[in-house]
Amino acid sequence: MATVDELVAIKERVEQELLARPGVTGVDVGYKEVGGQRTDQVAIRVHVARKTDDVPHEERIPEQIEGAVTDVVERRYELHVTSVEIDVSAQADTTHYATLQGGISMGPSRVIDNHIFAGTLGAIVIDNATHAHAALTNFHVAAVDSGWHAGDRMVQPSRIDTGVVPSDEFGAILRATLSGNVDGAVISIDAGRASSCTVAEIGDVRGSKAAALGMAVRKRGRTTGLSYGTVDGIAATVNVDYGDGLGVHTLANQVSIAADTAHNAIFSDHGDSGSVIVDSDGYVVGLLFAGAGASTVANPISAVLSELNISLCVGKSIIKDIKDGRKDFIKDKDFRKEIQKELRKELQKELALDKRVKDIRDVFKDREHGPDPDPGPLGPGGQGLEQRLRAVEDQLSKLGGFVGPELRPDLLTPLTGQEPLTDAETRQLRAELEQQVADAVAAKTEFDAPPA
Repeated sequence: MATVDELVAIKERVEQELLARPGVTGVDVGYKEVGGQRTDQVAIRVHVARKTDDVPHEERIPEQIEGAVTDVVERRYELHVTSVEIDVSAQADTTHYATLQGGISMGPSRVIDNHIFAGTLGAIVIDNATHAHAALTNFHVAAVDSGWHAGDRMVQPSRIDTGVVPSDEFGAILRATLSGNVDGAVISIDAGRASSCTVAEIGDVRGSKAAALGMAVRKRGRTTGLSYGTVDGIAATVNVDYGDGLGVHTLANQVSIAADTAHNAIFSDHGDSGSVIVDSDGYVVGLLFAGAGASTVANPISAVLSELNISLCVGKSIIKDIKDGRKDFIKDKDFRKEIQKELRKELQKELALDKRVKDIRDVFKDREHGPDPDPGPLGPGGQGLEQRLRAVEDQLSKLGGFVGPELRPDLLTPLTGQEPLTDAETRQLRAELEQQVADAVAAKTEFDAPPA
């Protein structure tokens, strides 16, 4: 029996010929269905707008391709944005959120052909260009059509859902992309507007992860709220009609989600576009953009983050999780990689803000030997920062049983040319770093303690 990787390779060799056949809307690798019920057999699946026996022999999908089992599933994909005439009443989630977070209603301020639009703010992210918080959604939610511009204003909730322009506006399009892999947009967040690294009804975003067949997932969207599903297809290539001015686009390497009918009849519907799809531990695997009945399709989150030049805004840290009593995943490889990534991200994020933190040595001082020497200002060579980074390494080395040297990131990369912090910013940074070190030490001590 062919492996999943072998099936993906076969699919990639034949998908263009399959997509060219009349009525075919997509091709992926996923679970074969028999009598409408999912089986455990993985096959090359050909998606069609309508299943029928009235198909010419030369257009029929063979039962096997290069020795791989095939399946035919009925799926006509539609964008999961919603639009209405401008004078209709509100629908779905109409909450005005004081703190922006994932899973809530949003839409453009502008009116397009006398219609207003609604989708979902998927998650709060970090703009890698500015390190500022921003909001993630779909291109077709924020930009809608070919008439969009950077700077177009957004409203929360959407105008369909009682949002008022301009009083409920929260930001503007920074950049957007509709490529061969991603339907995404990044929205700025206005100064003074609060945001949280959480998804409503789901909780803290923990990071990102690749989707895998059989993975249990959730999403929270503007229309259908919290829903549950399973990854039932990977490496999907789908054709989706984006309407006047944009036409049909083909997106490759997508993720297919089947509804978990024990919880919900469908996984998503119109208005849920832009939702992030997360696994059972809160790791984001995809960005929802279209659907077909009970099936949903999403961009892989790695492609979204790369093309939009953003990072996920992560909630409660893994260190805090361990301090709270979770120790089951400490020896897991994924955990080891994740804590390495988290340490790198958190420490470098704080140090990127450190333009001139003359007293940061207090955070990492050795309790027995007194404070470190004054590291001095950050010069062109980055000597002061290097000394401070070595102090961080010294503290991490004391957590040897918790985070070994092989897991710690390379922190000795000078970050120079920065502006000085204010005294208030310095005090806040010092307090945050002190708490991080204290949490890590406490977690290590608790982990090393013998069982009661």
